[in-house]
Amino acid sequence: MKKKRIIILLALIVVVFTGCTNSADPKEVTTAFINNVIYGKDKENGEKYFYDLDVSNQKGLIDDFSELFGLTEKQAKELAEIYQEKLDEETSFSVKMKNDKTKKYEAVITVTGLDQSKFDQIVDKKTDEELVVWLQSKGYDTIKSLDDIDKLTDEKQLNDLLNELSKLKDKDLDRIQFEALKKTFKELKAGSKPKTIHIELEQDKKEKKYWKIIDEEKRFDELLEAFQG
Repeated sequence: MKKKRIIILLALIVVVFTGCTNSADPKEVTTAFINNVIYGKDKENGEKYFYDLDVSNQKGLIDDFSELFGLTEKQAKELAEIYQEKLDEETSFSVKMKNDKTKKYEAVITVTGLDQSKFDQIVDKKTDEELVVWLQSKGYDTIKSLDDIDKLTDEKQLNDLLNELSKLKDKDLDRIQFEALKKTFKELKAGSKPKTIHIELEQDKKEKKYWKIIDEEKRFDELLEAFQG
């Protein structure tokens, strides 16, 4: 009798754990995926739902910024931290599940990402402003914008200024560019037009408690593009 009771209890435990394993909400799973790979948070649910989730957004940003802007690793890391802060502050998303077919689920994600449509123009503007600051540090207080250089009527002063500009060193140019990039990133705002991303997910065939994003790398690239604008 006692043995039979133990067997029944064990059977109940199996049922309970099986029920918990299969009761994960696909919407919550999708949300955990995005929070992990885009925002670097909600790690507990990321580990709960995914067997091996490659969260490399921050490292990817550092590598991209280093290569794209010719920055040192330290500079690229600082820029990536600023950029991640803007992602956290300005971007948002919502998840809506379509009716599931067989054992696959489709999530429709609406993303409001950053607006980088005028990024290059703003960087150029900030670079000019930083160059003006540099000139002022050399004693040219009357220069408030680069346009003021063309307005100089004193030939000696103009020649001296142009000579000063010709002495700009690479380290000065790098610092000017870096400061311009930081200020540009700090001014990034959310875009006005949301983007829609479709993600399919399914439970792992062997480990039922884990989930898989179908074509994970491709979906991640689409999400990153939508969030970064």
